[in-house]
Amino acid sequence: MQCQETAMAVEPIEEPRPARILLVDDRPTNLVVLQALLEGAGHEILTASSGKEAVALTTAGDFALILLDVMMPEMDGFETARRIRDEGRNGRTPIIFITAYKELEEQLLRAYVVGGVDFLYKPIDPEVLKFKVSVFVDLYRQRALVKRYSTQLEAANTDLERRVAERTAELHAANDELRLLAHASSHDLKEPLRTIANYTRLLDERYKQQLGGDAKEFINFITDGAHRLDSLLNDLLAYSEQLNPPRYAAACCDSEAVLGEVVMMLDVLVRESHAVITHDPLPQVGAEFNEVTKLFQNLIGNAIKFRGADAPHIRISAQQQNEKWLFSVKDNGIGIHPQHHGEIFGIFKRLHGREYDGNGIGLAICKKIVERRDGRIWVDSQPGQGSTFYFTLPEAV
Repeated sequence: MQCQETAMAVEPIEEPRPARILLVDDRPTNLVVLQALLEGAGHEILTASSGKEAVALTTAGDFALILLDVMMPEMDGFETARRIRDEGRNGRTPIIFITAYKELEEQLLRAYVVGGVDFLYKPIDPEVLKFKVSVFVDLYRQRALVKRYSTQLEAANTDLERRVAERTAELHAANDELRLLAHASSHDLKEPLRTIANYTRLLDERYKQQLGGDAKEFINFITDGAHRLDSLLNDLLAYSEQLNPPRYAAACCDSEAVLGEVVMMLDVLVRESHAVITHDPLPQVGAEFNEVTKLFQNLIGNAIKFRGADAPHIRISAQQQNEKWLFSVKDNGIGIHPQHHGEIFGIFKRLHGREYDGNGIGLAICKKIVERRDGRIWVDSQPGQGSTFYFTLPEAV
């Protein structure tokens, strides 16, 4: 009996909705001027004439950007920003403070503490205003798209795994469409991202001598954000490639040879961190060379990245259990609290801030590889006591 193939519906890429921008100033004339300067860009502009009104609006709806005057009666801009952050709905919405230049030195630290990301100085330069608003709105749209497609991808994959036993043919067809979706969405996201990066570079090259120290710092912030988003998109593509990879006939590779290749690939990182990597004799396993490469690369790379005060010491071992091999990758790093042991294998799961690079996809890729070979992956760790990652792979065919 032939199985009738069905295709998973792929949600079309929608045109971006107008970004909602909130202007806050106690002087109506200032609000009128700001609105006039931003007209024609396709944004949805809302205004508030007091801090109290601004907090009420941010409680009721989401915004891409908030332009907030510092000097207002009753509730100044800093207190308004603090309440917006505490309320939570727009807790991560960028806030640009509008202030006189003479106020900047004494208010700069306070502004950053309450969540400010940028400043506009009075009198406002229309071109600077439009440029800054455009940059933050574009970044808002990129983040929204990445979040949307990441959620769709993870939800679709979970649903496919549930159906795999009874509808294997449909599962492969649907995963093929998901891979196409990931590549298409990545292309659509990277184009505006390149535009942001290119225009920021041109701004720095052509107007470097005219820009002050703060402006140069802001350009660096934009460039850094664009690089992080580009890295995120690349990692998302790497994860999507694990959803439905080509089927191999007979899988077999020498895991010890793979480890040697990985150590050479990580040579610069190993030397810079003074890492010491040792291993027991390692077996032939029933997996592809590139699969085991990604496993070792992610686990050893993490062991070096999340190192403690001492140089990293990493040991790889393997022992036979029934018809599988149990591998362990042990380090002396910062460790992981037991409450996070399960969640770290989810996509985009990160336990640390920007002090550590990465987007939280490496362990999710490891989990996909191991489970595709009917194996398991888990961790044994305590904070400050290092970590041991375990995973199983089948014996060589």
